[in-house]
Amino acid sequence: MKKILLIINIAALIAALIWLKNDTSWEPLVASLGLIGALITQIFNSKKTNETTTMNQKGGKNSKNYQSNRDINITNND
Repeated sequence: MKKILLIINIAALIAALIWLKNDTSWEPLVASLGLIGALITQIFNSKKTNETTTMNQKGGKNSKNYQSNRDINITNND
């Protein structure tokens, strides 16, 4: 998925640079700068998508600890 997004970003950057060459207004400049920023972020982003989350939690006396990676619903059905 990352490779597909990278290819789309490069193609859009090339199109924006051609647009900037033909029309020197501020719109293609902003588009080009935004796409360059997105490209730099995609290249240097080192966070792995398959990274596991570790959580630690401590509670005091007479307390209940609830920990979840997703949404949690706590109901009292007494």
